[in-house]
Order: sequence, then structure tokens, then C-alpha cells
Amino acid sequence: MEPSRESRDFYNTFAGEVLLEDFQRLNLRQDAVRTLCKEFVPKGARVLEVGCGVGINARFLRTIASRVVGIDISDRNIEVAREYAGAPNTEFRLLDILHASDDLAGLGPFDVVVLPDVIEHVPLELHGRLFATIERILAVPGRVLVTYPSPGYQEYLKKHEPKALQLVDETVQLDDILRHTSLRPCYFSYKHVWHMNQYVHLVLTSDHAFRGEDVVATPAGRFRYRVRKRLWRFRNRGFLKRMRRKFSSTGGAAG
Repeated sequence: MEPSRESRDFYNTFAGEVLLEDFQRLNLRQDAVRTLCKEFVPKGARVLEVGCGVGINARFLRTIASRVVGIDISDRNIEVAREYAGAPNTEFRLLDILHASDDLAGLGPFDVVVLPDVIEHVPLELHGRLFATIERILAVPGRVLVTYPSPGYQEYLKKHEPKALQLVDETVQLDDILRHTSLRPCYFSYKHVWHMNQYVHLVLTSDHAFRGEDVVATPAGRFRYRVRKRLWRFRNRGFLKRMRRKFSSTGGAAG
């Protein structure tokens, strides 16, 4: 099942009128996406970027990842992305994630899936299909990086700047995402881009398991913990003495 001709035509036009402008100006929204990727895309990861546009994020991702696959529903976007960011470890496909589950399963699994300001352009009633595909192709452990306009900003646009909206432009709440996936959030933050609290950055993980490994297992980690523990004990010694005297005089802890 192909995306509608209306959608493809819209984003082909969008590529020429909007996205090419990003080559002559610094798009702070995309810059914030790259900062998120720096923190949450592990070195050597296999990455899928959904809605790769003209390849600006993919060109950055290929410096971290062992493999990058960018997909988009606009053939013009894919053409530009291949020219700008094509590399031995980077490829671009004309695919719609809502209708290409089998194709993507053949390309995966992926350690990280990035949706940079994409989810708001997927109808809310199709979020279940979107996350079913993502969970099918995501490795365990794996991460999904999602950025989208904050609900407040999206409602502001609908009221004051409706011409800035795209063909589909939903107001997305965190609950709208979590109700459609078994992935769990491990990071959530409002981001100031051009305006305060303008975007949401969310990271979901497929790794729910408790792990018994010692997180301060290295000698350096154990040393830092001992130093911090002694500082903590020193700062609280007076308070602890007062509390112990108080409980001793009253016959035990208050309850």
C-alpha cells in the first residue's frame, strides 16, 4: 500500500520550498535533534531515520553509526539526501513506514530508530501501526528517539499560524504515544529552540529487564563512590547526631 499521491506531492513541494533552505541557514530544530542523537545513539549503532528529509541529520548520524538507513515518502527528498549524505555506510530508501513493515524487517534489526519531528504528521489513529512496525524492527536493547512540537506550541500554531502547518499536523500528547507501544520512556524533556518549551524530546527503550551488574564496577568508579560517600557523611554528621539523640531520648523513632 503506497502513501497517497496527495502526501507525496505535498512533500515533494515541501522539499523544494522549505527543506533546501536548511542548506543556507542553521535550522535550530534539527540542531537540537543532532544534540539528542549525540547523547543517545551509541557508537557503532545501526540506525534507521524515519522522515530523513534531505539527509542533513543522516550525514551527522553516519559519523556515529556503523550503518544508517534513511527513509522518506518524498522521492525529491531521497534524491537530495543521496547526493548530500550518501556514503558506504549510509543509504536512502523511498519508503513509508506505515506501509513498509516487511521491507524494513529485511533491512533491520536497528539499534536506534529516529523520528525527527515526524510523529505529529502521522494520524493519531495510525500510531498503533507505526509502533507495531518499529517494535518489529527494533533490536533488544534498542532505543527510539522521538521529537515533536509540544502540545502548547502546536495549539498556538493552529490558532495563530495555521499556514505553518503541514498536510497532517496532530497535537501529540505523551499518553498518545505510550498507549500504542510496549516501549518504555527513559528520557523526556521540553526543549527551548526558538521559543520556550517549543519541542518535546522523548527516548523510548525496548530494554525493560532489571540487570544486576554493578554500575560502579571499575576501580575508578568505586573510588569516586567512596569519596562521595565520605563527603556526604561529613556534611550530615551534625544532623545525624541530633536525630540519634532525639530518638534515643524518646525511646525510638517517631511513628
